[in-house]
Amino acid sequence: MALTAAPGGGLRFELGSSAGPVVGHADAFSCALDPEAGTGQLEVEASSLGTGHGPRDQRLLVYALDVATFPAISFVVSRIEGSLDALRARDGSGALRLAGPLRIRDVTLDALVAATFQWESGTLRLRGEHPLVLADFGIPDPSVVLARVEPALRLHFDLSGSPG
Repeated sequence: MALTAAPGGGLRFELGSSAGPVVGHADAFSCALDPEAGTGQLEVEASSLGTGHGPRDQRLLVYALDVATFPAISFVVSRIEGSLDALRARDGSGALRLAGPLRIRDVTLDALVAATFQWESGTLRLRGEHPLVLADFGIPDPSVVLARVEPALRLHFDLSGSPG
């Protein structure tokens, strides 16, 4: 089943900095989840990431992420753990762990992403967050003289979809 941004949700990231918190989002992504097979995939068009501040976004996209060379960020869910009976029954709610390789730039690391889900009127809502250390993925420190950023960020997702 395809998942898209839930009302008021989507994909976003938060990063602390000496100039205050930075919140960004992804405008272009595709996501699918197959509860029966216990698999899924998320692919983000890296150039769609933004914070709403032109110079900061330029540094993020060109310097830190090098989107011309690495146009996509991907997470391949190879295993789903947790409340699978309720997920597959399309009823109720529960907690999940989505496991698989996460690729940013040219680095791929195994990730275990915590999520919660709720079925309501035949629609699945999937929410969660995951910490990420920039250096682990070879992302250069995007700090500038006036704004030092923290070495880790937090990814958030709030997605929904209906079985097809």
